[in-house]
Amino acid sequence: MTDLAHAIDILGGIATRQQLLAIGFTGTDLTRAVRGGGIRRIRQARYASPSAHIDRVAAARVGGLLAGPSAAATYGLWAGLDPRLHISVGRNSARLRTNVAPSFSDRMTLTPDSSGRPIALHWIGGGAVAERGPECWRTTFEQCLRQTVAWCDTETAVACLDTALAVANCTPARIAEIFAAASASDRLTASRCRFGSDSGSESLVRQRLDQLGIPYRQQVEIASVGRVDFGLVGTRIVIEVDSWLYHGDRIAFERDRRRDAELVARGYTVIRLTYQRIMNDWPWCEGMILATLAALH
Repeated sequence: MTDLAHAIDILGGIATRQQLLAIGFTGTDLTRAVRGGGIRRIRQARYASPSAHIDRVAAARVGGLLAGPSAAATYGLWAGLDPRLHISVGRNSARLRTNVAPSFSDRMTLTPDSSGRPIALHWIGGGAVAERGPECWRTTFEQCLRQTVAWCDTETAVACLDTALAVANCTPARIAEIFAAASASDRLTASRCRFGSDSGSESLVRQRLDQLGIPYRQQVEIASVGRVDFGLVGTRIVIEVDSWLYHGDRIAFERDRRRDAELVARGYTVIRLTYQRIMNDWPWCEGMILATLAALH
C-alpha cells in the first residue's frame, strides 16, 4: 500500500491506471489499496495519494489538467492573482465532474462537484489527459507558458516568464522557441521577459519602473552588503522588494536591518517595498520612489 502511494507521489500525487500498470502494479493492487484507504480513486482510472494537493485532485476529479497560471504555480512560477482554478479539457471531453453542466457556466459559477473553488474550463484540441504520462494532472511546461501568456494580462504574463528565467533554467532563446508558432501579440509579450527578477513581485516592480521611465539595474552587487534588488541608475537609491516568505522571521529581520545600516553608511537611500504594498497599494510605492528621486534635485 505504502509503495503504491509513494509511486503516485513521485508522479505528482495523481496517476492514471495505465501509468501504475506500466510501472508494475496490478489491478488487484489498486483495488486493495483503495479499499484499504491507502490511495483514493477520484474518478474512473484516476488515483490520488493521501498527500495529493487539493488543486491537483480537483483538476483530475473534473477530468482535465491544471493549465495556464494554475499550472505555472506548480512549476514554481508567478501565477498572478486570479482566484480561479484553470483546467484544460479536450474538445470532446465528456462526463466532467462539475457542479452544473459547463453550458450553464454563464449563469452561475462553475466549480468541481466536490468543492466550491471557482474554475475556468478551457476546451483545447489535443488537450485530453495524457493516460500514460509522464504527468496526468498538469499541462507541460511549454504549454503552461503559452497558455499563461494567452489567457492572462500582460503584466502577469511577463512576470510568469521572468520567473521562468530565474527558477526554471530557461533562457530568452528558449522562450522565443516556445512562442515561435504563437500569435504576433503573444510573441511580443514573450519578448518582454528579462533576467533579474527572482520573484513575481520583483518583476512587477521592474515592469512598473519601465512604465515610469526610470532607469535601473537589477541584482546590483554592493561591497560588504551583497546583492540588492534594484539600483536606480545615476543615483545612490536602492529598492529592496520584501516578501513574507524570505523576510518574515527574526533572522531575516536582523539581516535586513544590518544591510540597511551598511547601505546608509555608504551613502545609499533604501526604499523597501513589501509584497502587500506592491500588490495592494502601488500608488504609494510609486509616490515613495518619485519623492525620493525628487529629493535629490
